[in-house]
Amino acid sequence: MDLNSLRCSAMLKLDQAKKFKDFQEIFFPYNMDFRGRAYPVPPHLSNVGSDLCRGMLTFSKSKPLGPRGLYWLKVHLANLAGADKMSFDDRAGFTEKNMKSVRAAVTNPFGEDRWWMGLDDPFQGLATCHEIVNAIDSGDPESYECALPVHMDGSCNGLQHYAALGRDRVGGKAVNLCNENEPQDVYIGVMEEVIRRVADEASKELDLDESTSENWTKADRTAWKNNKAAKLVNGLIDRGVVKRTVMTSVYGVTYIGARTQIQEKIEEKLEAKGHD
Repeated sequence: MDLNSLRCSAMLKLDQAKKFKDFQEIFFPYNMDFRGRAYPVPPHLSNVGSDLCRGMLTFSKSKPLGPRGLYWLKVHLANLAGADKMSFDDRAGFTEKNMKSVRAAVTNPFGEDRWWMGLDDPFQGLATCHEIVNAIDSGDPESYECALPVHMDGSCNGLQHYAALGRDRVGGKAVNLCNENEPQDVYIGVMEEVIRRVADEASKELDLDESTSENWTKADRTAWKNNKAAKLVNGLIDRGVVKRTVMTSVYGVTYIGARTQIQEKIEEKLEAKGHD
């Protein structure tokens, strides 16, 4: 998307927000798709929209933060900064280490310290900085009333449901249903297994002479094809190659569809290395 398109998109979102900013509360109509997933109908401003949209919206009713509310605001800010591959305590610590920048974002967002602009989701981050500072400066963070949504994203929700239904501890651990010190990444787990299998296959030296391929059996042809493919893609497998297929495997992706997803990723990497 070019800068002109981005500007137009931002202006549409800001225009919608300006029209509704003085309302005590607003409501979003929803559509539901064939899977049962609900999506807001408005195309420009909604609670599942872009970072700018989410950064401008709060709940209509605020509630006291309570004993752990400030902690979760700090975790939320770390997530928005991209520091989400660590324990919750470490994420809260990440925010505490950057409190000087958090305050600078509130007191002078366009000053010398523009830390908030480098966050993965800067507008949501800026809104969270305001809430953290306001809560601390209130003198009683537990009683401070906050209306900011704190997002808790799932880890491959489809697999989470299967693991929970089957009481699968191994699968549940991989998708963060179990209490672990560090967040788990099921895509990394699948990637490591694929890398192992590809490396094992690529290391094989087949006793097949291509000059006599017309005499090969069907099993010989399959073995040769798998070995050549493994040697070609060995070293190219990463998280991005497997993520989409793992994610869609529980949403009805077909074998052909999954193969196409992986093929597209591999072809991108081969083109980058100069293969045609």
